Amino acid sequence: MHSTYSEEEFIRFNRTVLYKNGRFLRTIILMNVSLVVIGVTALFHIKDYVALVPIAILLGFVNWYLFKGIDMRAARNFKQNAMANGQEFELAFYDDHYEGTSADGTTGIPYSSLSKIIETETNFYIMHGPATGTILQKKGCPDGFVDFIHRIKSRHNL
Repeated sequence: MHSTYSEEEFIRFNRTVLYKNGRFLRTIILMNVSLVVIGVTALFHIKDYVALVPIAILLGFVNWYLFKGIDMRAARNFKQNAMANGQEFELAFYDDHYEGTSADGTTGIPYSSLSKIIETETNFYIMHGPATGTILQKKGCPDGFVDFIHRIKSRHNL
């Protein structure tokens, strides 16, 4: 299978991996709840409506940073990463491992060393570690490949 990473795919990969990470979601929830509690405390105990303005601005900035800021950093990392930026590669899947071949060479990765396989509507993300992986678009997959990946996921508890 032939694949090329685009900036959009890289950003989508980064966002999906972060959202699947329980610590990231906990951080978002904790920060938002903390700011709301501070705002409610200011409103009821201090009775100062003016104190809500900086808290509301901070709440907006924190959420912008956690969502849009992450996409902006992923785009910057994509542009700086020569291995991801437009590099073409071929993927070959076997019963016990898969191989990736690019202009830099060939590497084989056994399925047993993967941390997980994340499936979305459009892609598979074959994770080598908590934040690194291979993006595989479903639209380029041959017939029966989705079933093959599901068997690999269940066989290796991914």
